[in-house]
Amino acid sequence: MTFLRPRFSIMIWWLALLVCLPLAGQTPAPSWASSLTASAPGPHLTVPPCVLDFELGWNNTVKAGVARVIVKQAGPYWRATAKASSTGFARTLWTYDCTMSSIIDRATLHPRFMQHSESDRSETCRYRVSFQPRRLITESTIQPKGGTATTFTTDCAFAPIEDLLSVILFVRSLPLAAGDSVTRVVQPWDKPYLTTFEVQGRESLTISGKKQPCIRLGIQIRKIDRASLALSSYKKMKTATIWISDDTLRLPVEMRAEIFIGYMSCRLTGRTLLTGTDMHSPAPTAASMYVKPPAP
Repeated sequence: MTFLRPRFSIMIWWLALLVCLPLAGQTPAPSWASSLTASAPGPHLTVPPCVLDFELGWNNTVKAGVARVIVKQAGPYWRATAKASSTGFARTLWTYDCTMSSIIDRATLHPRFMQHSESDRSETCRYRVSFQPRRLITESTIQPKGGTATTFTTDCAFAPIEDLLSVILFVRSLPLAAGDSVTRVVQPWDKPYLTTFEVQGRESLTISGKKQPCIRLGIQIRKIDRASLALSSYKKMKTATIWISDDTLRLPVEMRAEIFIGYMSCRLTGRTLLTGTDMHSPAPTAASMYVKPPAP
């Protein structure tokens, strides 16, 4: 995986944008578990089926890419999908494409299954993740360009853990009063991170030429070792802020982040609320969400 890939993965974290239980008899609860936010969603539980389009920028000067997030009902689940690609001049410097799909329980907003694929000039990485009541199983496949694919499976004895798309649904469901803090464990691709959102207040942003009342949230991220559950700093991102619309929709409208290669931004450029048959997707089968555990 090239060093450039994390800039787009970080932005996809927050586009759409825990009281945790250790696996019995194995890794004890870490000291930071008491800081996690209780897992019940808030009063803004209803998610509007929608299509959201975003533009990614680099250092306030270069249009770096585009992304699209789609949320639909799928029986008792939400099916959330996201796609992103580098574009224009940025794509001449690095080629990057990403797709993600998440199956999220509509009642609890916890993920059941996630698959994620990202490609650059050197390789393609694919992840299939099963979110279980007391652990998380991740199957990773690394395919070098012109080389042989390698597949391996890991087990994290900790739950519940969110994925990229479910965590933004959970955060938007909460009251989000000024000063509120929300801490969850999030796995965006193949490793878990301790993620804290802090409500910094209300303000207006200009979106597509119109003033939009927004809720401003600061974001802090720390890495979690999936074997020992020890925390360490996440040096690739210095600061990050996300704005969610302060209305009944509670949609993510902008993110800004200072990361290891510069300043990145992500701004909502279009939205379509889905109705009728367009708002529905086939319910997933148990077989489609199965990930084989690693050998004992």
